[in-house]
Amino acid sequence: MPDQNASARAHEGPPGDGSPPSDRGRVFATAIKLAATAAVLAGASLLAGAATWSNLNATVTNPSNSFSVGTVNLSSNSPSSAVLSLAGAEPGDFSTGCIRISYTGTLPAELKLYGTGAGSGLNQYLMLVVTRGSFSGTPSSGSCTGFTADTTNYIAQGAGVIYSGVLAALPSTAASALIDPTSANPATWDPQSTHGYRLQVTVLNDARAQGLNGRATFTFEADSI
Repeated sequence: MPDQNASARAHEGPPGDGSPPSDRGRVFATAIKLAATAAVLAGASLLAGAATWSNLNATVTNPSNSFSVGTVNLSSNSPSSAVLSLAGAEPGDFSTGCIRISYTGTLPAELKLYGTGAGSGLNQYLMLVVTRGSFSGTPSSGSCTGFTADTTNYIAQGAGVIYSGVLAALPSTAASALIDPTSANPATWDPQSTHGYRLQVTVLNDARAQGLNGRATFTFEADSI
């Protein structure tokens, strides 16, 4: 008779494996799939680490920007010669001279007046009066021909007067300068503005002035505002 036990053994798995043949196949196939998935994931991780990504961008330009600076220019009809002079004077003697100031800058400005003195001390015995006004024409250096004082009594010293005091007391720096016509009422000098100034010095009646001498430099300065 056929060996029934042998037929049964032919369907058994390897010794020691209690799993049916179909279960062992599924386990083996699952292991292969897991291994393949791990390999794919590892490869993707390497590619992700090696790749360089770029963001999207756009630009716009604003060309042809330009810049310039305005000017402050001042001139006079007496740039290099004195308008006042006294020699061998005595009390009551005086000297009068005029100067025409023109502004040709492009920026609005304020005008300042100050002066520096020298000598042996006569400036403290010279009375200085500065009167603001205008000219009917273009005067020669120092000439007061055609000069007319402003009608405004700026400092209660007479029409057009912007300074009245001893020459030595005239402000000597730009920081302390007289503002044209006054600091309380400064004038704005626009391009092509022109004004005239009459300067007069008079020797005071003071015996201490005897034998002294003095000198002065007057400075007109325009500052942009």
